Amino acid sequence: MAVAEVRKSILKKQKVVEEVQDKINRAKLMVIFDFTGVDANSMADFRKAIKKKDAEIKVIKNSILYRACNGTELYDKIDIFKEPSAVIFAYEDIVDAAKALKEFLKTSESAKVKGGLLEGTYVTPEKIEELASLPSREELLAKLFATMKAPITNFVRVLNAVPQKAVMVLNAIKEEKEKQG
Repeated sequence: MAVAEVRKSILKKQKVVEEVQDKINRAKLMVIFDFTGVDANSMADFRKAIKKKDAEIKVIKNSILYRACNGTELYDKIDIFKEPSAVIFAYEDIVDAAKALKEFLKTSESAKVKGGLLEGTYVTPEKIEELASLPSREELLAKLFATMKAPITNFVRVLNAVPQKAVMVLNAIKEEKEKQG
């Protein structure tokens, strides 16, 4: 191999590492998982499903992934970079992405989560499992809205009750006067 070709190959790998580093920096959640035993059709379906959740999945060589993780808390976790690795980069709703991964992993006996980064902090497979069990963003917003709405609804009911009771009192007085004559 000529020196120019080697240099070109190194530059190409450096560019790929930089692209992966950019994805790591932009992602709120990054999950590395072993996809051994997963057929190509299942993986393609999963790619489509995860894309709808403003996330993406990439199959990345472990050597490139390891270099891209330099400077993160994953860099010390050498065991993560063994076995075939796929990476999910979730840019918005991290809970939905974790739930989608959990559902996907149910279809394969051998595929498993290796670890990941949540907002730059190392997370274990167990923590990712806990994240997947949280309510989704929409569910949390609905609960928050209902909680915020309850005092206003009660206040409106109290305000409606005052004139309603006044009308009932006036009606009772009217009936008393009619009885008296």
